[in-house]
Amino acid sequence: MKMKLFSCRRLCLLCHETTKNNISLCENCERILPTPREICTLNFNKTIILFDYEFPYDRFITKLKFGQDIVYAKLLGLLLANAIPTFYKDQNLPELIIPVPLHAFRLKERGFNQSLEIAKTINKKLSIPIDRKTVYRKINTPAQSSLSKIERINNIKNAFALNKELHFKHVAILDDVITTGQTINEITKLLLNHGIKKIDAWCCARTPLI
Repeated sequence: MKMKLFSCRRLCLLCHETTKNNISLCENCERILPTPREICTLNFNKTIILFDYEFPYDRFITKLKFGQDIVYAKLLGLLLANAIPTFYKDQNLPELIIPVPLHAFRLKERGFNQSLEIAKTINKKLSIPIDRKTVYRKINTPAQSSLSKIERINNIKNAFALNKELHFKHVAILDDVITTGQTINEITKLLLNHGIKKIDAWCCARTPLI
């Protein structure tokens, strides 16, 4: 499926007014964005969230994933890249970004990995390398969004694998949306078992489990 590339867009993605900002938001809409925050979890060194998955910010995700509109990946990547350094004062940034991988069948169906597209913009701004091949999804699991918490745990269990060793000590796993965190948890367990010492989670949105 072909992605839409709107590199010259000059309309705010929220209010549709003309903007000169390079993140496709006008100054007013950028000003009222929720403040990115760090949430406490047991499994990650840091978990950084841009906003809650609710109107109007949820449209950034849905337009990207289901509308194949890649301009939203750049927007989300820039918002994350601008926020991330504030959570690492006097600390080193991760050495590597690992976007949550899609199964090959899902990737072919969608045409792109939204987490990878978001990571590309972070890479350009913060110069953190991306690893897109070492961690792979070996099982084509049903979408987590349609499952209960217990079902999510069982659904994603052992769904990921490594095709080579990673020689890094501190990495960030990047996903577009987090609910229970089971997807990132599963990748985290895999990485810890292969010598990674420090793992952060970077997510664009957090949605409550209903």
